[in-house]
Amino acid sequence: MSDEIDDLIEKLRTSHDGEREHAAKKLGELKDARAVGPLIKALGDADSLVQDNAMQALGKIGKPAVEPLIKALEYADSEVQWYAARIRGNAALALGMIGDAKAVEPLVELLGDADSTVRRNATWALEWIGEPAAGKLVEAAKDPEKKALRGTISEILKKINNIAKCNSHDFGCVEKERLKPPEIPKEFERLALKDVPKAKVPS
Repeated sequence: MSDEIDDLIEKLRTSHDGEREHAAKKLGELKDARAVGPLIKALGDADSLVQDNAMQALGKIGKPAVEPLIKALEYADSEVQWYAARIRGNAALALGMIGDAKAVEPLVELLGDADSTVRRNATWALEWIGEPAAGKLVEAAKDPEKKALRGTISEILKKINNIAKCNSHDFGCVEKERLKPPEIPKEFERLALKDVPKAKVPS
């Protein structure tokens, strides 16, 4: 098993997209915690399927990936900002898949990220975590320093509440609510980003 894990981790570094895609997927099936670091790096891969497979693999590995993923939410690179944003955004989604409440506060902080995709992914992640996130979200909404985030937090809480109303056995209802696009008012986005350097509000 050890040799297989090492071989797959090595394949994450190859120049062949298909090999990296397969390696990331297989590492998720094996659920070995040694793959967490390399898989987090793969969240920034140029190939979108590698990114997706790495994200899902981390979600399957679960708890051992939580702390490293939380740390990845802070990843920044002034020279390659798009790569850093890709890491943060995909790490947020992986945390949402795992559903550990430890990620709630760092994800709330990410709602004010300069990158619109990162903000969206943090929103979805908090919705996926669901009811365990509600208490911390309410606390954040009451925090004067997070006043600019109240609009987004309100929308997340509405989505969590709607999901909670679904019958737990009604998978269609739950998925319908989860997959609805986040309803973030444009005015909120302008206010939320006014103090963020170099931030651009999507049109």
